[in-house]
Amino acid sequence: MTSTEAGSTMGKISRRDVLKQGSALLVAGSLTACAEGDSSASAKVGASKAEFSDASHQAYDSGTVPLASSGWTKTLGEGPDYPSLSEDLSCDVLIVGAGLAGCSLALHLAELGVDTVVVEARQPGWGASGRNAGHVLPLLRDVKLFEQFPDKGEAFFKLFQEHHTIPFDIAAKYNIDCDATQSGYLNAMSSQKAFDKFARSAARPAERLGQSIKHLDAAQMRDMTGSDYYPYGVLYESGGRVNPYLLSSGMAAAAQGLGARIFGDSAAKKLSPEGSGWKVQVEQGATVRCDKVIFCTNAYATDIVPAFKQSCYPMTAYALCTEPLPDELYDIIMPSRATLAQVPIDLNPLVVDAHKRIVTASMPSRRRPADAQWHFEHHLKWIQRTWPEAQDFPIKLESYWTGRVAMRDQEFPGMYQHAEGVYGLMHFNAWGNVMAPMMGMALAQALAADRLDQLPFPLVSAQPVANPGKQEFIIRSLMIPAARIAQDFGVI
Repeated sequence: MTSTEAGSTMGKISRRDVLKQGSALLVAGSLTACAEGDSSASAKVGASKAEFSDASHQAYDSGTVPLASSGWTKTLGEGPDYPSLSEDLSCDVLIVGAGLAGCSLALHLAELGVDTVVVEARQPGWGASGRNAGHVLPLLRDVKLFEQFPDKGEAFFKLFQEHHTIPFDIAAKYNIDCDATQSGYLNAMSSQKAFDKFARSAARPAERLGQSIKHLDAAQMRDMTGSDYYPYGVLYESGGRVNPYLLSSGMAAAAQGLGARIFGDSAAKKLSPEGSGWKVQVEQGATVRCDKVIFCTNAYATDIVPAFKQSCYPMTAYALCTEPLPDELYDIIMPSRATLAQVPIDLNPLVVDAHKRIVTASMPSRRRPADAQWHFEHHLKWIQRTWPEAQDFPIKLESYWTGRVAMRDQEFPGMYQHAEGVYGLMHFNAWGNVMAPMMGMALAQALAADRLDQLPFPLVSAQPVANPGKQEFIIRSLMIPAARIAQDFGVI
């Protein structure tokens, strides 16, 4: 995904938390085939792998389904097609990838008067930026990693404190219609133990990152969620939701309006030094000569710079959305309109958007990644359990899509230097909707001032991970199936 950002994550799950669900894993040891196969009750809805074409199976499994599959494109349609690059150009900064990171970088460079060109292999927002779950997460869990920063993270803390609302701020500044709604980010718990643990762990990061959080009791949670199922909660008031595709395409349009030149269907194929700068050739044969080139390709990196592709754990995730809810049910489910995450296992991250649709996400089945109805049924069971009133209303699936997420060994995106003048900004895990535009802005300011040494986050070399498929195997093949079974048995 070109942002990842995407973050989306498309949701977050702690491996340690799942492993602690001993009952779930015990059941999973004997029933994994039941969870993924046609013999389970859940699997009776939908189709088996054999009923999908190999091409469809592969596209969903690899997160490369057409962007038109994404529910985020259904509200206002896909944005304008940018022309492919057909002639040689020169510029100060070339950006490869037009997702949340690349479009924010282009927008802020254009604001600062830097001559900027963007080339995108498809069209802006095609990757994670058009596919993630739409969560605006104003938090980072691991503040210990900032001890590795040259200034112990002080510059980044200041950046985050001032700009963690950047999706809402950009949307307001440029009048981007992208459902950017600061309705809060609510972590919900069903037990006192889970609440106590999360509240303790959240306190230190919230303090360092300047976050306003509230601890909610059962009555307050009922008011926020419309449900009695989660009597404990921690609310991040500055979080919320956004349509990431419309935000990305809106930033691209704003950048173009300020002078950035943007090209779609122009995959970068070759990178070579050119004098004191660089030359990038796109698939049509045209070239861009530039002083600096920034790759913002996230989990969709190619072999043009192998180190960027090899330095993350790519994973496939899915998201889906319902048709607009009946008005009565819309008033019941999440009347606060806060974005909902469950603790300790966020198996059903939930947004109710401005079009009255439920949007949720997880990791697709290995055996049936293209089976939209099968995945929807798991979420529908949880919805009906959490809001029993939902059983009296028709809830229908509108859209189901997949995309790619990029994780690092640490819970912080990568700002890489491949060579003098060649950089990468990528690997956003679940924080792309905040971190990608924020870090894009900070990088633009550093590039315009020619002071990359003053970036508020480390500039590092991209190091290959030992086993790129490890995290996807652990999370997608083991943890998610176990968690689904645990949910079906009422363990979580």
